[in-house]
Amino acid sequence: MTEKRSASAERGRVRREAILDAAMELFAEHGFVLTSLPMISERVGITHAGILHHFGSKEGVLRALLEREGPVPHFGAWVLDMSGLDVVAKLPDYAEIVIQHPLAMELQFQLFWENRHASDPMHEEVLRDVQIRNHIAEEIRSVLLTNNEASEIDLEALSYNIFAFVIGANSQWLVSKDDELLRRSHRRYTDSALRVLQGQSPNHEGALPLV
Repeated sequence: MTEKRSASAERGRVRREAILDAAMELFAEHGFVLTSLPMISERVGITHAGILHHFGSKEGVLRALLEREGPVPHFGAWVLDMSGLDVVAKLPDYAEIVIQHPLAMELQFQLFWENRHASDPMHEEVLRDVQIRNHIAEEIRSVLLTNNEASEIDLEALSYNIFAFVIGANSQWLVSKDDELLRRSHRRYTDSALRVLQGQSPNHEGALPLV
């Protein structure tokens, strides 16, 4: 009896993983809103009722998928773990995370778009834009204060600029999948941002305007 229960449990685990794999592909391609449970069930080769048995609803599938995949490659999850000038200096490291998780990036952007309004159900959970920008600004401010560096830099605008750059660069990468161009753009942007924060002119070859 125990062996039968174990075999049944394993079949259930495998089926759940297959459902989540199919949902990942479909949510990334069509978005959560336009993906239906019948689309997922057809991809997996099971009934609509089979998905409901495992997850209860389409929302349940998404929640389980996000729990399985974890925060990678969400920029917020990454940058909120950074402190000091690492919020800028390690942007090239984040580019590598993006490159390693193309399907998760597709899903992330679909969820961003579908929850861009404050009234959308997962707006705060998915975007966290204000929290991200405030964290970047505060970490940079703490370094400037520690170093007794008076600065006229508009940190609110700079943090907005950094966040906008990352989202824009990642969206371009999703279109072109040009890994080397993503790496170069992050390196050049990081170099320009650090020069500004160090009181140097960013007006050198390859520099980007910041503030």
